[in-house]
Amino acid sequence: MDPLGAPSQFVDVDSLPGWTDAYEAKQLDSHQNPVEKAQVDVRSPFPYRKDINAKIILWKGDVALLNCTAIVNTSNESLTDKNPVSESIFMHAGPDLRDELQKLKGTVRRFLEIHGETLEKVVFAVSEVEEATYQKLLPLYFPRSLEEEIQSLPYLPADIGNAEGEPVVPERQIRITEKPGVPDDASDEEGLEADLSFIGSHAFARMEGDVDKQRRLILQGQLSEAALQKQHQRNYNRWLCQARAEDLSDIASLKALYQTGVDNCGRTVMVVVGRNIPVTLIDMEKALLYFIHVMDHIAVKEYVLVYFHTLTNDYNQLDSNFLKKLYDVVDAKYKRNLKALYFVHPTFRSKVSAWFFTTFTVSGLKDKIHYVESLQQLFAAIPPEQIDLPPFVLEYDARENGPYYSSYPPSPDL
Repeated sequence: MDPLGAPSQFVDVDSLPGWTDAYEAKQLDSHQNPVEKAQVDVRSPFPYRKDINAKIILWKGDVALLNCTAIVNTSNESLTDKNPVSESIFMHAGPDLRDELQKLKGTVRRFLEIHGETLEKVVFAVSEVEEATYQKLLPLYFPRSLEEEIQSLPYLPADIGNAEGEPVVPERQIRITEKPGVPDDASDEEGLEADLSFIGSHAFARMEGDVDKQRRLILQGQLSEAALQKQHQRNYNRWLCQARAEDLSDIASLKALYQTGVDNCGRTVMVVVGRNIPVTLIDMEKALLYFIHVMDHIAVKEYVLVYFHTLTNDYNQLDSNFLKKLYDVVDAKYKRNLKALYFVHPTFRSKVSAWFFTTFTVSGLKDKIHYVESLQQLFAAIPPEQIDLPPFVLEYDARENGPYYSSYPPSPDL
């Protein structure tokens, strides 16, 4: 109890700012136009809900000092875990608290979706160290606008649990019934004819190894090839969803990536113009999204890439980290169906960089790269009428390799 006349150390929840307050004020100051609902094709499993957000508060302070109805704190199965937070809670609540302890399951978001009408406010009480982490993670589960919901899609984990937000471990789902293999509503006569072929197929019945050990290996990165592919596909689908929902017109206007004709083998030709990529001036994440948006339907069949390194400088150089991220994000079909990458007008420095990148970072690309010193060499693989050339590429090639091809008309759009 506080001394008479002294201010209370306890904090009233109603006095704390809400999760959306600062965000809405920032939106008003920046005069940003909200994303209309009709523009969004793909929704997050945690969609923007104003009613739920109104209940959320992120507060930096001691949870034990909140004037609230209940406190939720992580603990062990026996609820006896000791840490600074739990010690503070027990110190302020007294010894009788142990008799009132209860277990809760699921995530806050799913709990609010199901039981939200019974709660007025939910406060995330965090330390100074934790605050920055919560500022980044909360928008994934409590987006404060449709725009924030779309931006959060690529960062959601692959496993978001069941309807209550709990992780699902199939090996633990053991159901024991009076008549295994017979549906609950089936009659005795139907039960005799029921298909019992699935009995014994469960991990428990097959006496498999330690399930927890298997999951621990998965969490430590020792995933099977099939599991890795499935996880990668989910991640790529999130990027694709965001690419389809995002406004990428500013990246498209650069004309740095476009489809042209076909090569001598009838494969689609895609062109990348290095000089048209102002790396230091654009959002490279949007550039990655645009690449996915354009290439997703192209990469379903065999294709070739033509990269014009012509007259690029330090402001146009794609660093290895971005290229590695792009290679890791894109779907397997991109790598499988890419049959050749023509590197036009390379410099000695770019050749060295490409060698290191394809040798030590993405070795699967090394055998597909062909360095092309002149357009005459390129036309041996791709007919000149099948590729749209930027004018500066033609001019440079005529100056360096002779005017033989300078009469070839450039694309009027480039």
